[in-house]
Amino acid sequence: MKRLSMPIVSVLVALAAGCGVGPHVDDYNESLVAAAVAGCPCGHVGYSSEEECRAEAPPTAGEQACIEALFKNAEANYESQLDCRTAVNNRLASCLNSKSCTDLARLGCGLDAAEDLEDCPDLPGDIEQELLECRT
Repeated sequence: MKRLSMPIVSVLVALAAGCGVGPHVDDYNESLVAAAVAGCPCGHVGYSSEEECRAEAPPTAGEQACIEALFKNAEANYESQLDCRTAVNNRLASCLNSKSCTDLARLGCGLDAAEDLEDCPDLPGDIEQELLECRT
């Protein structure tokens, strides 16, 4: 019997657990993708082309399923933390998309996002660690 890869298993587990976990997690995942893809036109480091970067930029489907499962199984409500992080990611994507690849101001987009993220409500340490593990 052929073994399934981890991303496929993560997707199947998430699907078996239920249909989505609400707009907050979906929006967060979408914002992660938007922020990652916004960097593709200007230096798709690790990818052979912008198209490959857009197709494979993290978070992958498996990583997104992991994030969905994490928050579905969490005992507390983390909507405010997710909403804040979503807004930061969306501002980052918007900032990157508004600059040309030669515009040094693109660096400021990342710095601003890092500062904005510090203003978001913290997740508990164990949830933050699991979130990091989903993204690696």
